[in-house]
Amino acid sequence: MENGEGYFLKNGLRRGGRYDTIFFSLYGGTNTFDIRCRLDLKQRLNRARLQKAANEALESYPEFRTRPVIYNGRIAYEENYKPVRIADDDNKRYFFGSDGPMGTNGYLFLFLVGKRHITFSMFHGQTDAYGMISYIIAVLWRYAQYSFPFLRVISPKFFEAYGVRLNRRLFDAMDDVERYDSVVKFKGEGEFVQLIEPGTLYRMPDEVYSKEEMTNRIVNLEVSNTAFLQKTRELHTSFAPLLAAIAGEAINSAYDIGDKVISINVPVDSRRFFGGTKTLCNMAYDCMLPLRKEDLDMPLENICAKIKASQQKQMTKSHVNAMFKFIYDLSLQLDDMGDIDKSNEILSGPDGMKAQADNMTLFLTYPGRVDNNIISKLLLNGVTPGMLSMERAINVYAHRDSLIIQISMKSDDMTLVNALRKALKRHGFDPKVYDMGVVAQNKLDFSQIKRIEERET
Repeated sequence: MENGEGYFLKNGLRRGGRYDTIFFSLYGGTNTFDIRCRLDLKQRLNRARLQKAANEALESYPEFRTRPVIYNGRIAYEENYKPVRIADDDNKRYFFGSDGPMGTNGYLFLFLVGKRHITFSMFHGQTDAYGMISYIIAVLWRYAQYSFPFLRVISPKFFEAYGVRLNRRLFDAMDDVERYDSVVKFKGEGEFVQLIEPGTLYRMPDEVYSKEEMTNRIVNLEVSNTAFLQKTRELHTSFAPLLAAIAGEAINSAYDIGDKVISINVPVDSRRFFGGTKTLCNMAYDCMLPLRKEDLDMPLENICAKIKASQQKQMTKSHVNAMFKFIYDLSLQLDDMGDIDKSNEILSGPDGMKAQADNMTLFLTYPGRVDNNIISKLLLNGVTPGMLSMERAINVYAHRDSLIIQISMKSDDMTLVNALRKALKRHGFDPKVYDMGVVAQNKLDFSQIKRIEERET
């Protein structure tokens, strides 16, 4: 708690955390960040069961059972007991945290559904990929129990090892700072590892698009997960370094990087450094994986080894402490800009996103396998990632023998997609290309969020 104040206010609101300031300032309004997960079902969806499962799962996720409120210019939360919004997946735009026909019943997420699929769509300010998958599994487990009653004999502790809550035990085991404000809880005076010198970063050419359209072009490249795993074994590496190496090679082949440094930024879940904390605050941080042109002339095994070494330097508690201290200080600077929608207005300007990406050429995330064990076997044919932001990114999921490498972009420029496909082929993979078309991007709109003003005069 900051300044001796608790997180709960007299009017029933809960203060937002420091990372809330970051995400709402950077990714509210125009620069919104919609992360998704599509689940293709083996059987026709029972919408009533899904509604019941989604509502009941929130009993174990109280920090999700809220709506955002702008209170005295800052993000706060109030309890929300409306049903989780379930809408037809018809490529319409919905507004996180709002009500009305195109709202989400106040939640920072909703489910978009078809006859045989469910797409979970969430504003990234709610949680990271770990928290998103945790809630999805909790919902699917309840849905599976309603579909297959024999499952009700399985103990909730079966899932707790993976951070999935089927009751409030894991939530109640934390104090308020850990529950709601992980940056404050885990910031420290560690040593920050900086691997890129100022002014040396390579940025890809700007995409040409209209910010008013709020759409993303999505292309999936699918390769064999078994073949990719075998390749990592041959190269004595793991998935993230190999994916980053191939992405770096693709960028180098498609663009003239000169003497600049490509930085593939890969998020890492920092919970491992803090006793495996079960907080569902955003806990991911970016590892910068720099590559120069001469690095990319090395054999692939050597490139992967260099990337892994860079990653290991940043995977220490000291670095993460320092990273959270940096995020904490940045959130205070954003507060100094004024009300949160005012800081967002500044950061949504022409140079706002460029200033934020001073250490990144391309974002690549790999949450890992999402088979969900018995849930996957009973319910799912496939899992597809989704990440709709304001800049090009790669999002990778593995489900059974499918490794989905999804490229999200704002324009129709296929340069990066084609380069990545060719790079995969050069290394022995046979990527299937699925053009998913243009997808409407759900967004958080400050003008539609509830406001409460109690300023002192």
